[in-house]
Amino acid sequence: MKQLFIILFLLTLTSLLLTPSVYAAKVRVRKPRAAKTGVSYSSASVSPNTHSITLSLMNLSNVKSVTYELSYSSWEIPQGAMGSINVSGQTTDSRDLYFGTCSHGVCTPHYGLSAKASLLVCTDMTNGTQWCKRYNINTKRLQ
Repeated sequence: MKQLFIILFLLTLTSLLLTPSVYAAKVRVRKPRAAKTGVSYSSASVSPNTHSITLSLMNLSNVKSVTYELSYSSWEIPQGAMGSINVSGQTTDSRDLYFGTCSHGVCTPHYGLSAKASLLVCTDMTNGTQWCKRYNINTKRLQ
C-alpha cells in the first residue's frame, strides 16, 4: 500500500511539473472610435473603354492638396503614374489614370498587366491632418 501511495504521489508530482502553465489573457477594453462623419474624399473606378482608372475627388472644401500613385506591372515590368493636385477653391475634381504611355499626343496601352494594381490617394487637410486610402484594383476587366 505504501508503494502504491508513493507511485501515485510521484505520478501526480510528475504530471504537475510537466504540465505547462496556463495564464488567462487580460480582458481587452477597446476605446470607442470617433464616429466618422461619412465624408469621402476619393473614389476610383475601372474604365475598360479608355483602358484607365477614373479617380474622382469630392468634398474638397477643407482639403489643401491631394497626391496619388498608381502602381502596376506590364509583362512583369513595374509601371505607374503619380501626381498631385493643389486644391484652390474647387469642391470636386477628377483624373483619368491611363494604363499605358503617352507622348506627343499619341498613347500606347500597356498589355500583359498584372492581376492587381494599387492606387494610393493621400489627402492633406487644411487643419494639418492627412487621410490616405489604398485601392486594390482588379485589372482583369482591362485585358
